[in-house]
Amino acid sequence: MKTIKKFLIGTTLVAAVIGGFSSCGNLDETPYTFIDPGSYYRTEGEVNAALNTVYNRFRNMYRDNNQMFLANLELFTEQAWPTYPKNSMQTLNYWYDINNASFGDMGVYKAWGYNYVTINDANIVLARADGVSMDETHRTWIKGQAYFLRAYSYWFLLRLFGPVPLPTDYTKGLDGLEIPRATEAETYSRIIEDLGLAIESLPERGTAGYDIWRATKASAQALLGEVYLYRATIKGGNYAEYESDLRAAVSYSEAVIKSGKYQLMDNFTDQFYWFNQAGAKNNIEAVFELQFSPEYGQDNGMHIRFGLGRTYNHYMGCYQYARMGVSSYLHQEMVNNGDKRADAHLTYFEDDQGYSYLFDANAIRWYCPTDPSKIVTNDKNMELRCPFNCKYFDQHTDYSLQHPCANFPMLRYSEVLLNYAEALNLLNDGDPLKYLNMVRNRAGLADFTNTSKDAIDEEIFQQRRYEFVGEGKIFFDELRRGVLGQYCEAKCSRGLAEGMPYFESQLNYKAGRNFLFKIPQTDLDSNPALEQNPDNK
Repeated sequence: MKTIKKFLIGTTLVAAVIGGFSSCGNLDETPYTFIDPGSYYRTEGEVNAALNTVYNRFRNMYRDNNQMFLANLELFTEQAWPTYPKNSMQTLNYWYDINNASFGDMGVYKAWGYNYVTINDANIVLARADGVSMDETHRTWIKGQAYFLRAYSYWFLLRLFGPVPLPTDYTKGLDGLEIPRATEAETYSRIIEDLGLAIESLPERGTAGYDIWRATKASAQALLGEVYLYRATIKGGNYAEYESDLRAAVSYSEAVIKSGKYQLMDNFTDQFYWFNQAGAKNNIEAVFELQFSPEYGQDNGMHIRFGLGRTYNHYMGCYQYARMGVSSYLHQEMVNNGDKRADAHLTYFEDDQGYSYLFDANAIRWYCPTDPSKIVTNDKNMELRCPFNCKYFDQHTDYSLQHPCANFPMLRYSEVLLNYAEALNLLNDGDPLKYLNMVRNRAGLADFTNTSKDAIDEEIFQQRRYEFVGEGKIFFDELRRGVLGQYCEAKCSRGLAEGMPYFESQLNYKAGRNFLFKIPQTDLDSNPALEQNPDNK
């Protein structure tokens, strides 16, 4: 993807009044004035540049230090393992101080601001595109992408914070920013409407003149299928009550499948840049992914933040810090099951002195075959006791640049298949095992043959646990199933009992389906119309 640049328009600063003043420090651009975007975006090129900014804003949740958002979602589950005390990694592991609305280091809270800046910039594009002379097909495509990114932002906000304000215009000054929260039904309606408009507007993958990295019709269909499935399951109970939502989840997921534009990569690891430099980015399984490139402001900081200690070894693609790794207990499950997806975890490396290190999944330790006295530690001299996630990593870009550029998956075809299988199963319809087993077989696992509805439902969930390690998916799957605390509690209890580094406490809070994060205090202060979520008890 080309470098995304933002024109110096002051409304970005104003947007932060809705999205939280704290988010301003994370923006790539510096606003100098309060010029109305209506006086600037007058050509197709300028509107398309504004659209590229929306992509950049959305990607900001996973850039630079902002990827703590992802660390939060992973550490709140059994998927991740704390490997460093900075950024509250070890306290996040056991849900410490979860009702603190001023917990600034927590990326989940910062996500409020990131998403509202994205929404504001999407609103600029939608407001200006119709008034500019341009090719009609291009106008439709531009607006469709803005609808998709706005919907995705609201989708994050709804699941994290509940119903939220729904601004319909971009900010033009400091007036009119006191917007109350909409209802849950209104928030869902906005997301569904935006994705419907995106489906109508966006081309299919491979359309001439349309960049492969951009959102497509299938991106919107896949996300809409996910939205309907989530709404049908988040309340629990009798799924028959939500039959229409399940039917919609089936319909939109099926549309992606029947498009014939996507398929599973033959080898699970080939869809990740560490393993496949030539063919990983925007591969046949990628329904939508975030784009990163080896240049300042466009690089993938997840490689750096979630790596091995403090290392400058060229094998790692550039320097790394430690914040979190893959849960050793989850990795152990996968290895013992013969699951090929465990191959995506870093379990071997060489240091700059030529020593090699291997991770023993059963002993839960790194070891050096040629010198048993050597252990792997971070720069706090704390032993690292887990593997790491190569889905983030880049060993190909010149490490002297210090700008790793692996893309990050947001929607993969395997998720579409599992969503489709789950909705079919809950409806007692079709052949859910066919689509479940496509994912299992690619992982090297035999067909699942139990035809019990409950058994299939549980197996689909288990496959999600192994398929999406490190992708920020399982937090929401466990939340809607009512088991979010169950798996994390087991991880913390075992880690504490076995004396694992950075395991300091039993789980402090066990989340249920009604769990919502607090709205950040800075945003409550800047928008008096907002109402805070009640404490989680």
